[in-house]
Amino acid sequence: MTTSQQVLVTGDIVTMDPARPRAQAMAVHGGRIVAVGTREEALAALGPAPHKRHYAEGTVVPGLIDTHNHMQWTAIQTRLVDLAPARSIADIQAAVRAYAERHPDKPWIMSGSGWHVVSLREGRYPTRQELDAVCPDRPVYLPRVGPAGGANSLALKMAGIGPDTPDPPGGRFERDESGHPNGVLLEPTAFEQVARLVPMPSVEEQADALREMQRGYHAAGLTGIMDPGVSPEMMRLYQRLWQRGELTVRTVMMPLADSSRPLAETLAWITHAGQTTGFGDARLKLGGVKLFLDGGASLGTALMREPYPDERCNCGIQVTPTESFRQIAWACARQGWSLGVHVVGGKAIDIALEIFDEINAQIPLRPLRFSLIHAYLWPEAHNIRDAARMGVTVATQCSMQYTFGPLLVKRFGTALMALATPVRSWIDGGVVVGGGSDSPVTPFQPLLGLWQARTRHIAGTDEPVGRLQAVSGEEALALYTRDAAYVSFSEHERGMLRPGLLADWTVLSVDPLTCDPEALRDARVLATAVDGRVVHEA
Repeated sequence: MTTSQQVLVTGDIVTMDPARPRAQAMAVHGGRIVAVGTREEALAALGPAPHKRHYAEGTVVPGLIDTHNHMQWTAIQTRLVDLAPARSIADIQAAVRAYAERHPDKPWIMSGSGWHVVSLREGRYPTRQELDAVCPDRPVYLPRVGPAGGANSLALKMAGIGPDTPDPPGGRFERDESGHPNGVLLEPTAFEQVARLVPMPSVEEQADALREMQRGYHAAGLTGIMDPGVSPEMMRLYQRLWQRGELTVRTVMMPLADSSRPLAETLAWITHAGQTTGFGDARLKLGGVKLFLDGGASLGTALMREPYPDERCNCGIQVTPTESFRQIAWACARQGWSLGVHVVGGKAIDIALEIFDEINAQIPLRPLRFSLIHAYLWPEAHNIRDAARMGVTVATQCSMQYTFGPLLVKRFGTALMALATPVRSWIDGGVVVGGGSDSPVTPFQPLLGLWQARTRHIAGTDEPVGRLQAVSGEEALALYTRDAAYVSFSEHERGMLRPGLLADWTVLSVDPLTCDPEALRDARVLATAVDGRVVHEA
């Protein structure tokens, strides 16, 4: 079926359009919705003999959108060492050894990044010596989008990292008792020293992986994503698929302001890029610039207002210095770029909003939609008020609360974790919040996020943590539809099922607005459509 065909869609339809929340039918022509309402109203908007799609089972909702999803990283890791099943250092060693044996010609042994230290029995990264034991003759690099990575001795040597190498600004090399780097690299300025040496797979191999991954995304109900922190090479790969008509997941790219690069270089490309946020079309467009202000809570590098309970002198790491951040934020505002800032800890949230407020006094930020990415460790009431006042949005990841909850409960206690990822507070405060996964950090399936937002469960427990931060069925669905479209600069074309908007829809086995929240855990995606064309059917 081509997008020029006329389609009559019937079934139980949740539109997310406040003007008409529910419908029995939807008319599609030319890839766009031309009518929503009764079957008779939809038929009246179509010519004779339209193609008919009747969903007797399930509920039709707007196509689901993930506002923080590293789709290219998720795709390429399927071609690398898979550490996701690892539950111990021995499992990691076995996976690295097996991959090296299967690929004797690969110059580097590199893993995918969708694995977690919290899943390992030892609760830590493998050391360089443990990696040397299974692969001493080729460099090994095990990134984890956290952001952190592990390396063996040869990889460290090739990067020039030794006992006398100081920690880079905004990063850290973990060290053994003798002061030698032990192979664990924390934050971009540290791990990029190794990562930049790793040869990338061929462009065609990356394209193949991305084409295959899109099918998996559609099977999960996704029709669009925001990919934060993309490099020029990653942007070219997206453009390659777009030019071929093979980019079926609508993609908003956020170019990375790399703090490991000279500030002058970053300011130059922001100032002279030519195109800015919003440039592109409904399949591929530019979002805001992405910048890391701090690290991650599971790593102990999120920038906190107070020291970590188990580390008296550690308040985390500020990845980008305040003055550099200030100059980048001002440059974005002056040039018409939006800016999405990775902030996890409360102190990082404070710094980001203070700089935003400085700029907002001269350049209103609401039209630019500056955003806070993650922002889950205890934003205070004044932070929420300030964000709402300036029109700052939030990209949240409920699946991250689920995945890392057990580790963070051990570190901070249940009472504090009950207040983490405060989706209810952000929404009540008038802030637009978009849902996401941070895939491959946590699973990309949006039904996990919908379920966690409703229930506040964390992995390995039966009781919710922070029930007061749970949201309603409509609010949870809005995180991945109407509000996600706004966060991704696309509310004028998707996020609701309304005449004039793009014909993207997802069919779920349950009604996410009225079902028992626990039913979302086992819900299924029955179908997904983009531009009125079905791209997945169970």
